[in-house]
Amino acid sequence: MTDEVGVPFGIGGGVLFVLTDVVVVGRLPSEYGLALLLVATTVLAVVLDGPHALLLGLAGWAFATGFAVHSLGVLTFSPPDLLRLAVFVVAATASGRLGRTP
Repeated sequence: MTDEVGVPFGIGGGVLFVLTDVVVVGRLPSEYGLALLLVATTVLAVVLDGPHALLLGLAGWAFATGFAVHSLGVLTFSPPDLLRLAVFVVAATASGRLGRTP
């Protein structure tokens, strides 16, 4: 069952959701929340293929920007937000490619 790419992708999304709750409820400073979600996104993307790793990177960015940086899930597209988007997507995609190398 875990051979289906959707299963680890769904698990990864769920883990990011729970970690976002930890960031918000624990009132972690935004830097620590960002770091936690970036590391989790990168690690969780290792078992995914390219497109799913990219999507997990987008989800990680949305959770980080919406809850660790801003409040109440507000997504903005200012230059720092776009830089974070690029970092999350590149990290997740690169991690996914490393994990799939034969």
